[in-house]
Amino acid sequence: MGEESREDVGEQLEPGGRAVAPGRLVTIQRFVNTWNREFPTEQDRLGTLRSAATWLNDNKLVPNLAEGNKLQASDLASLRDFREALRALATSNVTGSCDPADVDVIRAAAAVAPMTATIDDDGRTHLEADRSGVDGVVATLIAILHEAQLAGDWVRLKGCRQCGYAFFDRSKNRSAAWCSMSICGNRTKNRTYYKRQRSTDQPPDGRSRTKEIL
Repeated sequence: MGEESREDVGEQLEPGGRAVAPGRLVTIQRFVNTWNREFPTEQDRLGTLRSAATWLNDNKLVPNLAEGNKLQASDLASLRDFREALRALATSNVTGSCDPADVDVIRAAAAVAPMTATIDDDGRTHLEADRSGVDGVVATLIAILHEAQLAGDWVRLKGCRQCGYAFFDRSKNRSAAWCSMSICGNRTKNRTYYKRQRSTDQPPDGRSRTKEIL
């Protein structure tokens, strides 16, 4: 991936050529991918008030921001914390466990982001945000999380073990652990290989092993 394309990751680009998550779950995927922990912080789409408002409006999460409902600096911090907790939850679909502290962040956010159950013309129920602004963003994302868990799609949304990028695993056995085998998978395997090589080259007394010249 070239430097010129890094800012498009999570928007126009999917590492490994993967298809995006289905339905509304792609909104959570895009939200998590507003920043990648291998990228500089200035590329965080939730890093400034202007960039966050643009991204939220473009993704139809808070369309009323354009009507004067302004974001605050504290809103950004809360959104970033919530994003990282969602990333951790998605990564737990690879690792099998999630830090209780991350679950607490999501739980606390949900407590102040009320939702209402609505029924569409086909009789299907949906959870909709009761508030606008940042609380509405959180409520909408939690509603999508709930839907995806009920549908069984959530377990396929994963956080890459190397970079944290959120990707949708469409493999039959749901075994994917990296956003791209050619990018993060190989890097992880190479790092493990070199670490193993160093350990085998190290004698029990801790001194570097040298070859005798005869």
